[in-house]
Amino acid sequence: MSGSFSTWLFAALAVILGSLGQVFLKMGAGHDLLRSLADRHTLLGVLLYGGSFLCWLKVLAAWPLSRAYPVLALNFGLVALLSALVLGEDLGAARVLGTVLCAVGVVLVSLGS
Repeated sequence: MSGSFSTWLFAALAVILGSLGQVFLKMGAGHDLLRSLADRHTLLGVLLYGGSFLCWLKVLAAWPLSRAYPVLALNFGLVALLSALVLGEDLGAARVLGTVLCAVGVVLVSLGS
């Protein structure tokens, strides 16, 4: 996938901020709906998602959607890794293999014409 360094940087930030947003949303989701909405983790998760959204708009302005969108599949791997490191979730062999396959798919799509 061709593109300037800044576009790649915005794509990476979109993935990182979106993945961190998921982790914080999970941390804030342990209550009933109204309490979850007011939880500081939920609020931080929403802010991180907002940052991801803004970065993603920059990517969409520069790249064709059919090539840009697969980059978001990297969220699967990063969320799995963060879930294990931050939330103590177990990553089994099937999840690790699936995550690797997603990453390989992103590379293949990005190399396509």
